[in-house]
Amino acid sequence: MIAMLANYANDPTLFKRCIRLIDSVFPGVENVAMTGMKYDACWDKISLPFIVEDNGEVIAHLGLIPLELMLNHQKRKVAAIHGICVKPEFRGRGLFKQLMREALTYIANHFSASLLFTDKPDLYHPYHFLVLPEYDYRVNSPGLFQKKKSDLRVLELDNTHDLQIMHDLLANRLPLSKQLSLLNESTIFTLDNLNKKIYFSAQLNAIIIYQIVDQTLYLKDIVAERHYQLNEIIEKIPENFDKIILQFCPDQFNAPTTPVLANPECSIMVSQDFNFEGEFFRYPEPYRC
Repeated sequence: MIAMLANYANDPTLFKRCIRLIDSVFPGVENVAMTGMKYDACWDKISLPFIVEDNGEVIAHLGLIPLELMLNHQKRKVAAIHGICVKPEFRGRGLFKQLMREALTYIANHFSASLLFTDKPDLYHPYHFLVLPEYDYRVNSPGLFQKKKSDLRVLELDNTHDLQIMHDLLANRLPLSKQLSLLNESTIFTLDNLNKKIYFSAQLNAIIIYQIVDQTLYLKDIVAERHYQLNEIIEKIPENFDKIILQFCPDQFNAPTTPVLANPECSIMVSQDFNFEGEFFRYPEPYRC
């Protein structure tokens, strides 16, 4: 059994065989992937699968998703490693190592760096991946922000007009941060937000992703074709809150912030050539894969 790079386009059955394995290890993934297709968020069109097969059954999988990042004020082509799994009865046979070796060789020839998300970082230390601590940014003096009448509404992705609004903004957005942000990425955004509210302001022509928990506003992403001041965004949010937390690098805003160590569900790990140069790192919340 040998790990190899496969191609979904060349085998119409491959995606279903891969997603069946991934869903058996990470329940719910298949439903997300199949639902995403309704909204033009097709996993099989963006992911490069490395697989191991046994008698036609996919028993091990590792995927690569090409990402275009704004990193350290420069555009970078980076690979996101995702969907790593081995069927339980085939574990302990070195298949994970085979997949990692094949994928890292491919990455070295096609990308400038790589990243992954995991709750088991010890698995990736031997491959020279490093955990990057993430920081939220607490906005100082949130009481200075004023409320105005808001036109904010939730986009309905089953509405073709709303779906087009989302895709157009994601395709033409300006970088939210020049230290670290994603460019031209709609599939991961859509899959990550299928069961969440995607707010839209027609006046700003902007998507605003946020959540309010215990009177704290967690601002996760702003998707727009121009830059806004933070107060222009905050005044659109109609709910009450007394604290504001930015969950992305805030270098494009002039509002004073204080970095606070974050506690995401999974750690982000990066290859040694990722080289984030900022003092406090934050990967934007709606693009974790």
